[in-house]
Amino acid sequence: MPENRTALISAWDREGAVALGAGLAREGWTVYASGGTGSALLAAGIATVSTETITGIGSLLGGRVKTLHPELHAAILAAGPDREERVRAGRPVFDLVAVDLYPFGDVRDLDPLDPGLVEMIDVGGPAMARAAAKNWVHVIPAPGSAFFAEVLEAVRSGRDDAEFRRRMAARTFDVTSRYDLEVALSLERGFVPRLRYGENPHQRAGIHFTHPLGGFGLVEVLGGPELGYNNYLDAAAAWELASSMPAEDCSVVLLKHGNPCGAGIGPTPSEAFANALRADTASPYGGILATNRPVDESLVEAVGSLFLEVLAAPAYTRGALDRLGRRKKLRILRMPPWTGPGPQVRSIPGALLFQDGDPGDAGPEGWTTATARRPTDAELSALALAWRICASVKSNAIVIGDSRGALGIGAGQMSRIESLDLAVRRARREGLALEGSVLASDGFFPFRDGPDAAAAAGVTAIVQPGGSMRDAEVIRAADEHGMAMLLTGTRHFRH
Repeated sequence: MPENRTALISAWDREGAVALGAGLAREGWTVYASGGTGSALLAAGIATVSTETITGIGSLLGGRVKTLHPELHAAILAAGPDREERVRAGRPVFDLVAVDLYPFGDVRDLDPLDPGLVEMIDVGGPAMARAAAKNWVHVIPAPGSAFFAEVLEAVRSGRDDAEFRRRMAARTFDVTSRYDLEVALSLERGFVPRLRYGENPHQRAGIHFTHPLGGFGLVEVLGGPELGYNNYLDAAAAWELASSMPAEDCSVVLLKHGNPCGAGIGPTPSEAFANALRADTASPYGGILATNRPVDESLVEAVGSLFLEVLAAPAYTRGALDRLGRRKKLRILRMPPWTGPGPQVRSIPGALLFQDGDPGDAGPEGWTTATARRPTDAELSALALAWRICASVKSNAIVIGDSRGALGIGAGQMSRIESLDLAVRRARREGLALEGSVLASDGFFPFRDGPDAAAAAGVTAIVQPGGSMRDAEVIRAADEHGMAMLLTGTRHFRH
């Protein structure tokens, strides 16, 4: 490492700054600091150079402007020949930038117009931290007092190499992005819908629309009370399935607690609704209805007195909207065009999980027939529809259906055979005949008990991903029952 290494420290947490400054000074570093940080370091007996020697200014606007200066940021960002030239000219460059941001979280619940909230929005700190992170090839970024001890140890042991600096750069952009989001969430209060609570009344909740607006940021609420946390989740799931159903048909999805309890297609919205409702007449109460067609009065008539929390559609006729508006507890949503699932983010304690949205697969043209008997054209059409529905059902997922939609849905069970049993029992509870029906499974069948039970219920064709170590046994069972079985090669787990 070169001699005469330099650090810039600007920290709200003076105690952390003093510990870092003292440790760097013992290692022979030159420490620069601004304002109150510099005063704290000097008071602790640490030799400190004021940033005023670089910028020519102490502070402006009562201390709010100290580090927003081109020469200071040039010392952070200088790289390659520019860095070498500054060193030759005797102008400073920084090897470490340690920033501890204003604790905005302490005031985030204040009114957005409260001067105390605005005062705690850090501007210079994030700017310096991001500049250092951008120039990680040359600079160690330290984006908060929680990292200062780790950075000091890396410097002492000589482990502040390129890999360490890049890791710290990634952490810096994480810290500053979360800081910016926290500020955005606070300032946008009153501009975004208010959520009374989360999944349960004792859980606080909110919603943040990303910009430029898309998806639910473009939804128009035409009637009813505010949407709740669970309403948003269910409406999103229902709209995704309704939009992915065959575009040439009217589709209706009935959804409750994240799972479709019915999905059907038909030549008109009212007929599609009838085909969706037949699979489960009890569960849709208090649920979501989504359709890919404008809602007309015939659909309103068909829905009748069924209590729904949310109705989502691309448009409404005037007559339908007038009638629906009398339902004071129904949230009426005009949906923007579906643009695909997009990237998905979920949180677990201390981490975020990312994945691409599930776009489905190529459909029947990409499937292979694994059994001796090929499906009939009618079976193939029904299988394609059941497969689309199945992709929106929580795993383990089984959908039994026909050419009009679902007849029975089994969701979220710990074993696939239990989901199959649930789908059969629900269909039979509704008095539906399953002879000649088809079945879709979001994952492979691990044993032959799946096709055995399906055949006993009247299923004649199955679509599933395949890939089990017992595929041959499962296919042999389908052959014994004279069933057609198609393998997609793609599974659609949903947790």
